[in-house]
Order: sequence, then C-alpha cells, then structure tokens
Amino acid sequence: MRWLLAALWVVVVSTAPVGLAQDRSNFQIPAEYDNYMAALNARDPAKRAAAMEVFVAWYPNSVLRTEALQHAMAAWQAANQPDKAGTIAAKLLQTDPTNVHALAYRVYAARGRALQGDSSALGPMVAAAERGLSALSQWQKPTSLNDETFARDKQRITAQFKGALGYFALQAKDYERARRYLREAVAADPGNLQDVYQLAVAQLEGSPLDALGFWYAARSIAIARNAKSDAAAAEIDRYARSRYRIYRGSEEGWKEIVVRAAAAGDVQPPANFAKSIPRALTPAEAAVVVVEENDPGSLSFSDWALVLRHRDATPANKAAAERVWTAILDKQQGGSTRLKMPVKVISATPDVIEAALTDQAQAANQPDLHIALARPLAPLPAVGSNISIIGTLSEYHAQPFKLVMTAAELAEESLPVAGGGCADPRPQMCTREYRPACGLHRDGSRKTYGNACSACSDPEVVSQAAGACP
Repeated sequence: MRWLLAALWVVVVSTAPVGLAQDRSNFQIPAEYDNYMAALNARDPAKRAAAMEVFVAWYPNSVLRTEALQHAMAAWQAANQPDKAGTIAAKLLQTDPTNVHALAYRVYAARGRALQGDSSALGPMVAAAERGLSALSQWQKPTSLNDETFARDKQRITAQFKGALGYFALQAKDYERARRYLREAVAADPGNLQDVYQLAVAQLEGSPLDALGFWYAARSIAIARNAKSDAAAAEIDRYARSRYRIYRGSEEGWKEIVVRAAAAGDVQPPANFAKSIPRALTPAEAAVVVVEENDPGSLSFSDWALVLRHRDATPANKAAAERVWTAILDKQQGGSTRLKMPVKVISATPDVIEAALTDQAQAANQPDLHIALARPLAPLPAVGSNISIIGTLSEYHAQPFKLVMTAAELAEESLPVAGGGCADPRPQMCTREYRPACGLHRDGSRKTYGNACSACSDPEVVSQAAGACP
C-alpha cells in the first residue's frame, strides 16, 4: 500500500500556500518580510520547516504566522518528519480549530495509519474530515493566494476530505456510501490515484456490481503508469482483471478497456460504457433487469416468481419485488378479479392443492404454489396432472419461495382431468353436463359415467379418470 500513501502525500503538500500577495513595503519591520522570504525560499524541506518555526518564534504576532506554520507543516511532511508535522497541525488548530490545512494534514496522517492497518486511526480521520468539510464552506481566501490557486486548493482539499470519508465507508463495506463520497472526491481531483482506485473497488465490490468500476480501475492503472509506479499498476490490474473475469466469464475486452482509458482525454467513463461489457446475469440481477425493462403487470407468472423469489437479495431486488407485488394486487382489484394459472399437481386434498407453477418447480416436482380451495373438491385431480386453477394470490414467501392462492377452484376446462381416488363423503348431487369419466369399480371392472361427479357418486367406484373407458 505504499503507492497509496504516496498518492495521498501529493495532495497534502500541494495545499500549502504558494504565493505572497504582500511586498516588503507593507511591513513596518522590513526584516520580518526578509526572514519570511528567506525561509520560504529554502530549497531543503527540513531547513525550510525549521526556518518557518524560527520565524514564528521571532514574530509571534506576524500577519504571516498562520501561513508560516502551514508551510512548516507541509515542509516537515515533505522531509518525512510526520511527528513534527503533526505537532505543527496541533498548534494551528489550537488557535484556529477550523484551519483547513491542519485538518487536511490530520486526515492525511490518520488515513495513512489506517492504510497500514491501524484501525484506531479511522475515528480521528472521520472526525477531522467532517470538521474540514464544514470549515471549507466558511473558508475565506487568504491574501497570500490568488483566485486561481485558492480555487484549486479548495477543490483538492475537498477531494481529500471526501476521499477519506469514502475510504471509511469502504472499510465498513457500506459500498453505496463509499461510492457517493468517492465519486465526489474523484470529480474534484480526477488525477488522485488513491481515490480513483478506491472508487473502482467500491463499485466492483458493491451489490449489485457497478460495471463503471472497470473504467475507474483502468483509469487508476493509467495514472499509476504515468507516475512510473509499475508495481501499483500491476497490483490494480491483477485485482480488476480477476473481477472482470468473474463478471464477464473471460478476460476478453479487458486489455482494450485499459488502452482506451489511458488514451482518453475525458476522465469520465464513455457513454454506455457499462452496457458495452456483455455478461451473463445472475438470477437476482436478472430479476431487477426484467422489472426495469418491462411493465411488472405484463410479466409472465414465471417472471413474477423470479422477482419475488429474490426479494431479499439486494435493496434493488426488494424494490423490484414491491413493484411486482403491487402490480399483482392491482390486477386482482382487491380480490374482485381472480387470476387463472396453469399448474402441475404435486399433492391434493379436498381443501388444499400443492402445485408447481414455474417450469423449474414442475421439473423438480417441488411445489411453489399453495392453493386453498373455495370449497372441498371431489374427485381430486391426479398427482402429476396439469390443470388450470382460478383464484386470488393473497401472499407469498420469498425463501423458500411459495405463492399462496385463496378462494380457488378448477378452471372449467380442467374439470375433466380431475382424476384420481374418490373422496368421502361421496357427492349427493351432480350436474348433468356431459364430460365422460371412466370409473374403476371395487371388483376391477370399469364403466363410463357422464362426468367425474357421477362416477364418484357411485359407492362402488374407487377412482375415476378423465374420458370414456377404453
């Protein structure tokens, strides 16, 4: 992770004041100006930091005191003296708790420790970043900075604070929050290797995976290579390539994405980039897509089952399931309209039929529709028979998946296939409609009856089957 620390350091040192709007004639004591400029022009970072501290000691009430301390802090950091830089940051915050440069250093130092495995640094990092964002809204342009430099520094420090909050969310696996902060950080400073890479991770690790993460991964590879950090580029490539291989099923197209990101003048992903990467959707992802691309009320029963089954997979799946269930209730108009469904009978009693609705359930002979009949059914449909049922979907269970239908009865065309054993008590009255059924007597003989009900009304009939006896 050394390359991530190096990327963060560039942001910190760049936020130090770089100009001086006042000249020598503005100072009652010209030596004050001369000493400040001498310290500012020291080429060695350690000597510059020490000279700025001496200046503050000599001129404690100078108008340049704050800027001198900020220069000292940045110089100590450049000299790889983090403890001394931290001491200066604390001194700045004692007199000005909203000093954005000192808060930016605290964020940098804490984030660096966190990257090295010190989880206790995350709390101070977040506190400093949140205070820094609040302070930025009130930050007035120092007299030592021109408008262009001030705007650039404010943008970079904003990126640093939001990048730290995004990194904290990433550590907590709050990928949606991490994406939001890191997108803002990258928009403010698109060349920051650390934030661009961590945005890629947030998008590729979140659920559902956001394929734009592959673009930011490729961008971070390009940034690392431009910075001559081949080790960083190789590490990012290994990670992104493995995620891409899982996402698409192969590495086809990955090298082209990396080349394209390196050559692109625009730091934002190209239009329709995510859709340009073909992939096989997981069932949960397919459930979201089918609702996004279709009217939920027009979906097939199998699609309804697909969406409802994966309700608890992700927040997006939950939203899709809510849309489908609302569409089902609307279609039934509060129960005044019943649905007609073709099913396979798995088991049956006079009051309840357990049926398979979807192709998958029918192939496995597993019930996914619980049917509560409006009235006792006799004779019963044979196990394994295909019937049409009419009723009201009243509820469902996501895992294990099962729809619940109430007030149900056989569709008219399915009455002839209601074959099987005759249930007691036997029917006392039957309609006169002619739907021939073959009754099997207790002695093994067979006889054709006018319909299934008539067959089972004969106490000598054990079972009946649709159609006339052969």
